[in-house]
Amino acid sequence: MQVADTSFLYALFSKSDVFHGNARKGAASADAILVPNEIYSETISLIQYRRGFGSARDAGTWLRSQRKIQILGSSPSLLDQTWGIYRSARGRLSYPDAVVLAWCYERRASPLAFDQVILRRAKKRPSGDRERS
Repeated sequence: MQVADTSFLYALFSKSDVFHGNARKGAASADAILVPNEIYSETISLIQYRRGFGSARDAGTWLRSQRKIQILGSSPSLLDQTWGIYRSARGRLSYPDAVVLAWCYERRASPLAFDQVILRRAKKRPSGDRERS
């Protein structure tokens, strides 16, 4: 399983995005993709802002219809872990990025992202280490 970030999802739907081809390949090759609800919301909002309601509606409909994609909400413990990651980053990580990392750490999954901050932090995470809130 992999956890999707907005950088990946937006590239998947934007043919003009430099990572569009990579996103399509990543989506096709993934066995299962988890989309945190916060990332789903951020992606649909970004698409609506940049491309309009119709494009956002179509992207949301497509994501919701894919069998290998799960859109899930955070548990209280996952929210606590996200907050700890966000606070410990001291401004070097956005809250949505912390959401993706918390899901990756909890599920021992890798991120589907083009955001280098997420990719670097996901690699650095020692097993068994937990962020504190």
